[in-house]
Amino acid sequence: SSSSSKCVSSSVPKTVRPEAVTPTMKHAQYGSNVPFAEPAWYRGVPTPFYEEKHAAFRHKVRTFVDEHLAPFVDEWDEAGLCPIQELRVKAHKAGVLSPWAPAELGGTPPEGGWDEFMFVIWADEMGRCGAGGVAILFFITYMALPHILHFGSDFLKETIAKPVIDGKAGIAITLTEPQGGSDLANVRTTAVKSADGKHYVVTGQKKFITGGQCVDYFSTLVRTGGPGIKGLSMVVIPAKALGVKIQKLKAAGWWAGNTTLVAFEDVQVPVENLVGMEGMGFPIMATAMNGERLIGCAAAVRAARMLLASAISFARERVTFGKKLSESQVIRHKFAQMARRVEAAQAVVDNLAFSMKHGAGALEIGGPMALAKVECTNAHEFCAREASQVLGGASFLRQGKGQLVERLAREVRVNVVGGGSEEIMLDLAMRMSKI
Repeated sequence: SSSSSKCVSSSVPKTVRPEAVTPTMKHAQYGSNVPFAEPAWYRGVPTPFYEEKHAAFRHKVRTFVDEHLAPFVDEWDEAGLCPIQELRVKAHKAGVLSPWAPAELGGTPPEGGWDEFMFVIWADEMGRCGAGGVAILFFITYMALPHILHFGSDFLKETIAKPVIDGKAGIAITLTEPQGGSDLANVRTTAVKSADGKHYVVTGQKKFITGGQCVDYFSTLVRTGGPGIKGLSMVVIPAKALGVKIQKLKAAGWWAGNTTLVAFEDVQVPVENLVGMEGMGFPIMATAMNGERLIGCAAAVRAARMLLASAISFARERVTFGKKLSESQVIRHKFAQMARRVEAAQAVVDNLAFSMKHGAGALEIGGPMALAKVECTNAHEFCAREASQVLGGASFLRQGKGQLVERLAREVRVNVVGGGSEEIMLDLAMRMSKI
């Protein structure tokens, strides 16, 4: 209209097209046609964020998940294990194991290059496999390896990073301790140099370590100096080193992800396995935290979507008191409350990705990311409860129509607590806001 053209011409030079100022992309409908089962841009809603290259990568990840993960996760999670060593190789061949890693070290950046929106797609689509315990075994590599990529020596990049990126080895992040939880500044695991100065002798315990039984290395936060964060360092410990003991813990969820207790009893680790410098462990560790939380956000939103979609699909088929459950107003209101939380959380994730893509640093993004993790995991928690209500007794069974809802409901706690509990996140956001 003439009024809209006047608005554009008053703020934009005549040589610049309005669409160049605020570009939007509209994609063909993709994926499920169940309402809210997919992000808005999958449903054909114009987006300012996702381009054709993102749509192509989305299809690459979804193809891998639909072929190699989704059909088998029920079996793997019930068994408490999955063939992750074999899956890593397949994922690397498909270009979805380490798409975030540099090509010179074996990474497989997608066509058009890696960015934060690729990151959201990767986490979202891998999470769509339907079992957090399977998806997390792919995510832990990102949570553990960037320390080496950004701060490690060429030796560590060649001997550890390359095999991990290629899918020939696995690595886990080992931060949390039995006594401390999120209080990482007071880590007690010690690394003392041997008399000849060639080794660190590591002693201590790490708890809630995901993937502990199926990795070759532990990227470990240890104390090499005095109290507080300045005494901490990052050391990479071989899982098969003498004195490393790994015990699987009985957890409520993520059964295939093998949550473990890892004990180090006088483990000798070559000093060459130090990442960066002594005393830099805490800032090195912190560099990957926002990425880890973005994974948690995207995966939680996808879990919430799957719960909502499962509830809608069930209600469309279920007939009670002479009509479909989906025709009941009280049930439709449940869907509305679930949908508004899911769509709001997705918007938060996309906006954070935009900020990160355009240079927002850890200090700028740390507080908003902490709030986002609470927002997204709250959506997961709310949808788990409401989907269970819609499915009724079916959601109590680890089989049949309610199996996915039952599993995702059990995974709520690890999503809410893992990577920083709700209380820690809220306090962090307020401290970073200097309130």
